[in-house]
Amino acid sequence: MKNSINIPSVNILLIDDHSLVAEGLKELLLKMLPSGCSITVFSETTKASNELQSGHYDFVVTDLIMPGQNVLEFIAETRNAFPKLIILVVSSVIDTNSIKECLTSGANGYISKGTPPQEIKFAFENTYSGNKFISSDLAGRLAGSVLSIENTALTKKEVEVLRLIAAGHNTKKVAEMLHVSPITIMTHKRNLMQKLDKHSVVGLVKYAYDNHLV
Repeated sequence: MKNSINIPSVNILLIDDHSLVAEGLKELLLKMLPSGCSITVFSETTKASNELQSGHYDFVVTDLIMPGQNVLEFIAETRNAFPKLIILVVSSVIDTNSIKECLTSGANGYISKGTPPQEIKFAFENTYSGNKFISSDLAGRLAGSVLSIENTALTKKEVEVLRLIAAGHNTKKVAEMLHVSPITIMTHKRNLMQKLDKHSVVGLVKYAYDNHLV
């Protein structure tokens, strides 16, 4: 197969809260990986963390944005607990701030969901060899000019709130997803508007899309 991944047989833990996406990626990987590889799928990081404690895995492949879960924290904790484990993030989030945060937290590679299978092959082979990897459609973005969001004083939590607002969730839903009160989310929204000089939710949503946060 043209895109066969040239590494030994490995065990992979795949995390994505969308079952169709997870199963689709699993099938793709099984076609590309050598025989003998195994892929175990989870829809949340807590269960995945428990599985890592009891089983042997060579790779973790995870989405970045999953409601109610702090994936960056999961990456950092997993890196501390398993220094040799290879962690790949496969996400539709393509802003440079998120990519840098993932790599800083301990991810070995970052792949956009819009990338062709060839990039997945490169990701597995490069990271297995001990290198960092960023898919080619994102590498130029990361190496180029810094996005305006990186020049603001936004906190990680404010960025998370901004993404969820831009994804169409109302204040109550965002509060539920982040396990905080609606008043806390309203405070974050007010701070976001002040820092970004926006005067409405529409302005915040446009800012998020302009800066590829969703």
